[in-house]
Amino acid sequence: MQTKNCPICNTRDNSLLVYKEKLPENLNDTNFAGRKTPDGYHYKMLRCLNCSLLYASEIYNEEYSNKLYDESTFDYSDELKGLTKSYSQCLVDGLKMLKNEKQNFLEIGCGNGFMLNEAIKFGFKNVKGIEPSKEAISFADKGVKKFIHHGIFNDDEASIELYDVVFIAMIIEHVVDANKFLNSIYKILKPGGIIICICHNERHLLSKVLKDKHPIINDEHVAVFNKKALKKIFEKNNFVEVQINNLKNFYSIKYWFKMLKISTFIEKVFKNKVFRYLMTLNVGFKAGNLYLIAKKK
Repeated sequence: MQTKNCPICNTRDNSLLVYKEKLPENLNDTNFAGRKTPDGYHYKMLRCLNCSLLYASEIYNEEYSNKLYDESTFDYSDELKGLTKSYSQCLVDGLKMLKNEKQNFLEIGCGNGFMLNEAIKFGFKNVKGIEPSKEAISFADKGVKKFIHHGIFNDDEASIELYDVVFIAMIIEHVVDANKFLNSIYKILKPGGIIICICHNERHLLSKVLKDKHPIINDEHVAVFNKKALKKIFEKNNFVEVQINNLKNFYSIKYWFKMLKISTFIEKVFKNKVFRYLMTLNVGFKAGNLYLIAKKK
């Protein structure tokens, strides 16, 4: 384990304990699995009273975490249609801010590359994805798999001022050094380029009610943001014209039940074909996620 300060303020001097540590004795490839069923495990979480960020004060060693991501299982096929619809609306809004030509698009933590497909549809000439999970890449369509690089993002992999858009969805909560991460993204953006960041909002009503039972409090997330903290860390790293909005999520009814850990029970009780069809329908509402759009000067 390694100790950690508030990633925005770089101190723990003015922080309060919010949640006590609850970690598994043994980790396996499902602990860091994409779209996993909530297991209730999480780090010791502190609230920084300076910037309001909720962050983990002791976390797994970064090298060890990277190994877990590399070996993690992956399956969000049931949510793919809804995710594409949700995330594409963020890209539409982001492109309104972009004055550059739609040349180069990078997604960090691209999973199976479904947003690379969308970027191509939106007219980007060159797309690239970076993904730490080998299994996630194995699910990619043939058309985009060749654009996905296996590994962890660092700014050595890209030329300075190369990208017009960098897209990160549900990634910043996993990053040990968020300042270094955002600074690296800033370097590889062209002047006038934009970043689109999707993340959880720990100040949403559902988070306040469920507290550490909420799926966003888990042993992958080393920090969980709110609007104030999110804006602060992006402005600290020189991004301008920062806009933060509430995201409308589109997920299947089955997924919502899964996150509440009642899907197995529901499926046992209701077995008819009509109900199973209804479980696949996508329902959209603002469930507690944020999307940020910001620009490089």
